[in-house]
Amino acid sequence: MRKTILGFMLATGLAGAAQAADYVVVKSTDPAVRPGVELNAGQRIALGAGQTLTLMSAAGSVSTLRGAAGGAVAPRAGAQPDNARMAALKTLVDPPPTGRTFGARRSGVCPDPSTLKTLDEILSVQSNGCAVQARVALETYIAEQAKP
Repeated sequence: MRKTILGFMLATGLAGAAQAADYVVVKSTDPAVRPGVELNAGQRIALGAGQTLTLMSAAGSVSTLRGAAGGAVAPRAGAQPDNARMAALKTLVDPPPTGRTFGARRSGVCPDPSTLKTLDEILSVQSNGCAVQARVALETYIAEQAKP
């Protein structure tokens, strides 16, 4: 009986680990929470009073959380998580490596960030090697989506 229960718990835990998170942190004023951290809907996060987090779902929706004494709770998810999009988004918002990057694309090949209006366009440009332009476009996209 114990083996059955342990097996069920292990299988449930592994199945949960394979699921994509609902949100990725794209901006944070709290130094303890870095961009790129994944959160699930309803997850409580230790966010200091007066601090803010900006979250983005794989669908492109943007939410802002404000810290309080008890932290903050991620909102309910509106769409199904998408592993591939969340991984691409997480890579895009993680701070870029410092120093020289070899093999980067020339600026003439990459599109102007101001022409990238959707999350799909931004992620496509990133996957084609234009990470700098994708990051700039994502910052603009987040600012537009976060407007009240």
